[in-house]
Amino acid sequence: MSKNKVIFTRLLICDSQHIVLPSDAAGLLSITEQERLQHIRHPQQAKLFLLGRYLLRQLLGDTLSLPPQCIAIKINARGKPQLLQPDWHFNISHSGSTLALAISNQAPVGIDVEGRQLSSTQIHRLARRYFSAAEQDWLSRHNSADAFLRLWTIKEAVLKAHGGGIANNLSAVCWQPDNNEAHFDSASYRLHQYQYQHSRLTLAINSPLNSKVACLSPRDLPFELEITGPQPNLDKHAMNNA
Repeated sequence: MSKNKVIFTRLLICDSQHIVLPSDAAGLLSITEQERLQHIRHPQQAKLFLLGRYLLRQLLGDTLSLPPQCIAIKINARGKPQLLQPDWHFNISHSGSTLALAISNQAPVGIDVEGRQLSSTQIHRLARRYFSAAEQDWLSRHNSADAFLRLWTIKEAVLKAHGGGIANNLSAVCWQPDNNEAHFDSASYRLHQYQYQHSRLTLAINSPLNSKVACLSPRDLPFELEITGPQPNLDKHAMNNA
């Protein structure tokens, strides 16, 4: 990597129900992505998949001075989508109509956004299954759905950055309350956490370096996008320890 290379991580979040994509948006996707899109039966899930790949391709195309349709994406041996462009990483998450996208040329990234409102019974069941005794104790002292979502998004974001899969690994992600790092499989992950409305979002970067994250809104993007309603602003919702 060049010593003069600018290292950065960008985080974009948007409300998909207030975004209208161009009629030809699917034309920017690869043949494989278009085939996958055609097999998604749920309309909202199809829109979120198309929106995520469209935004990724447009943003990277502008950054790398490449046509968006020429951005190469493959599925690695662990089943995680990754860029063929050297030293570039991305991850996408969505919950309800909210979609979050992270791109970085610093290190592998993972992102998780959760807005589901779970009952106390559901929270306790999931905590017993996936959380350590210390984490369950911390959760019981906070006794809130928000605390559960905070811990859950940390674990999922770390595992998505690692790329080894979520199943059977949630309990192995170690995080000390109010720490801005988590650990998994002998690696450190820098955490950037956000709270807005009833949602929690965590970005995990597979690097101990405390680099700055640039939070983008759809209105900041360097390409045309029809926005029909309000959009989240993460700069206003970063947590103190992020």
